[in-house]
Amino acid sequence: MGSRNHRLDLYDPKTFESSAQTFDATWVALQTRDPFRHFESDSELRNALSLKLTALSEDGVTDPVELLERALESLALR
Repeated sequence: MGSRNHRLDLYDPKTFESSAQTFDATWVALQTRDPFRHFESDSELRNALSLKLTALSEDGVTDPVELLERALESLALR
């Protein structure tokens, strides 16, 4: 079992902007995979995605592509 490296700069402006961009890209990917879902009103999915991306970032995942892929995988929508 590996150690968890919590990022101290999680809310640094650069990190925050990167996270926001990753959220947007992941949201678009979700919409592409499920075009008939009502994403505009799906606050539960929006919250789950936000929490997952935050948790991954806290665990030290910084690569935007890896963040996107792992978030999609964790939401079982990949």
